[in-house]
Amino acid sequence: MPLIRLAQLFAAAGHTLYGVGGMVRNPLLGLPVTDNDVTSSMTPGEVMAMCRDKGIKYLDIGAAFGMVELHYMGGVFQHTTFRRDTYPTGGGHRPQAVSYSGDINEDAFRRDFTVNAIYKNILTGRITDPTGGMQDLKNRLLRATSKDPAVIMGDDALRIMRMARFASELGFEAERGTLEAARACAAGLADISPERIREELDRILLSDAKYGIPGGPYRGLELLDKLEALDVILPELAKGRGVAQKPQYHKYDVLHHCFHAVDCIEPSLTLRLAALLHDVGKPAALEATGCMYTHDRLGADMAQGILQRLKYPGAVIRDVTALIRNHMFDLRTEAKENTIRLWLQEMGIERSRQLIALRRADVHGSGRIEGPVESADRWERILESMIAAGAPFEERQLAVTGADIAGYLGIPPSPRIGYIKAGLLRHCAKRPEDNNKTALLRLSRDLVNNS
Repeated sequence: MPLIRLAQLFAAAGHTLYGVGGMVRNPLLGLPVTDNDVTSSMTPGEVMAMCRDKGIKYLDIGAAFGMVELHYMGGVFQHTTFRRDTYPTGGGHRPQAVSYSGDINEDAFRRDFTVNAIYKNILTGRITDPTGGMQDLKNRLLRATSKDPAVIMGDDALRIMRMARFASELGFEAERGTLEAARACAAGLADISPERIREELDRILLSDAKYGIPGGPYRGLELLDKLEALDVILPELAKGRGVAQKPQYHKYDVLHHCFHAVDCIEPSLTLRLAALLHDVGKPAALEATGCMYTHDRLGADMAQGILQRLKYPGAVIRDVTALIRNHMFDLRTEAKENTIRLWLQEMGIERSRQLIALRRADVHGSGRIEGPVESADRWERILESMIAAGAPFEERQLAVTGADIAGYLGIPPSPRIGYIKAGLLRHCAKRPEDNNKTALLRLSRDLVNNS
């Protein structure tokens, strides 16, 4: 076993190798290990020297902070040296000074939560628990390692989001003192980089997929709200708190409806972000116009700003904003089938399926309706019938090329060809059976004559 062999190398050098964090916590909970975090009193320089001597590949991923990544016998292990940390004021994520320690107890009390500060001797299996994490593990409780939780949360405000993430993933509750300290330190999240905020938010949104524990996203988002952290990281969304909606359609205010919608949609980051932000425009629309009818368009623009601020990739921003902008289409199921066919074609197959999922989550997240969602079911039936009939969703799927059309009509390549192809595409959304060369060339002449 690579880990045992690695621990033997550390022992030969006079150091005991321990597993820590999820590597110890998860097996005690009956959950799979997803992080190979190991620790010892060996300094980064000594670790790297040992690796060079033994021919072990390593990466200096943060030696200034005691971290070296070891690649050994097919395994990847993150080694951190026992240390003490000194943080700057303001809740910045990285310690400004690190001093190494040979004391496992000092190392334990600089960590975030007691359940993450349980150590297991790799060679003997002996557990070392300086902070009382084993009891908190039994009680399914997140408690700061320090007797003064404000120190833990104040030193690194990102721990507030990590607490919400662990609560989401593990189904744990936060201990009262730790909860109160996190709330008091929430403003410190303004000092955390957008990228780090985004990473933790993504993990919260996808938390139920981590270990299969249901209700995780709602649990984490609700905790962020209680901690007043949402007002710092997503102030636009937090404005939905307390904004009432028509009770015949909605059981929850705007904010909690968005939380429930996230829980009602499959664990895809694009879908979860769209569900979280789909009604972000309602408070602003209500303030501007006295009603919420324009919230889809306004919300799409607001979501774009939020996602750009959090440094999401352009493709994610494009997909999420498109879903928000279109999520109110045919709300009353009054659109004609041909109108829906053209809309589905414009959206494309993947985005159409995402919109179907978002509509179902929006309705089920209202807390008033369960079971089939008429509009979403209708879209799905029409979409699948289009696919089965071979309806084209892009011009390249047409049975004719621009050259075919130009040759048939005796006209040179020009923007006019593009106009004809666009017309043929729309026609085939309604009549997929006409997507053959003979029919399309005939139709191209009709389009020219009627233009």
